[in-house]
Amino acid sequence: MLRLSTRDPGFDKAFRRLVRDRRESGEDVARDVELILADVRNRGDAALAELSARFDRHQLVSEDDWRIAPEACAEAYAALNGDLRAALDLAAARIRAYHEAQKPEDRDYVDATGVRLGAVWRAVDAAGLYVPGGRAAYPSSLLMNALPAKVAGVERLVVVTPTPGGQINPLVLAAAHIAGVDEIWRVGGAQAIGALAYGTQRIRPVDVITGPGNAWVAEAKRQLYGVVGIDMVAGPSEILVISDGKSDPEWIAADLLSQAE
Repeated sequence: MLRLSTRDPGFDKAFRRLVRDRRESGEDVARDVELILADVRNRGDAALAELSARFDRHQLVSEDDWRIAPEACAEAYAALNGDLRAALDLAAARIRAYHEAQKPEDRDYVDATGVRLGAVWRAVDAAGLYVPGGRAAYPSSLLMNALPAKVAGVERLVVVTPTPGGQINPLVLAAAHIAGVDEIWRVGGAQAIGALAYGTQRIRPVDVITGPGNAWVAEAKRQLYGVVGIDMVAGPSEILVISDGKSDPEWIAADLLSQAE
């Protein structure tokens, strides 16, 4: 984390250097992601296993190493503190109700000339959801991506999430249980996006990928747009402005090139 204050004498120079470094780093990320995606496309599960060991310190050997069973999600939900469970249930109910009201209606009618017209809405067959892991856990993000898909009628909902050192936040598992996620795979980063787009020996491809991630995840979605549908190319925030309303704002810039998910 690099902290810059507008009150510092060297602020302008430091800020320009930060912007320059970020642009140069973006080119490096694009090259790295291109190589990772090509590796996943060519070698499938073998590439996922090597990259997960390198970046997440997680060995993909047994089936339990690869995939989290629905029973584990149900157990995580049951073990939650009552207040946390109630909060997740309330959030899920509100998200589901909102998107139920948002569903478009089919049309089927005959116009004045006798021509039958209309439109029929159909959900995609499979959707993939990226859920960040590591130091950050986003059960609310999982709910906000998974529940609209379920409301729309998506038949297969696949979650990919990194599990550094084999660890995963129980709130994420509980949220997956509430949302009715069909598959959870213990892979993250650009390699997980590649697996969802191309498919591997274990993971079948999906039609669309949604969810937040770091710079590598965002770049992977950008490069694979067209191979698979995406929600948008959105990366982590670069600058946060903080002000107490009285003094000059301070700028806090986060290093987007950290390996933290």
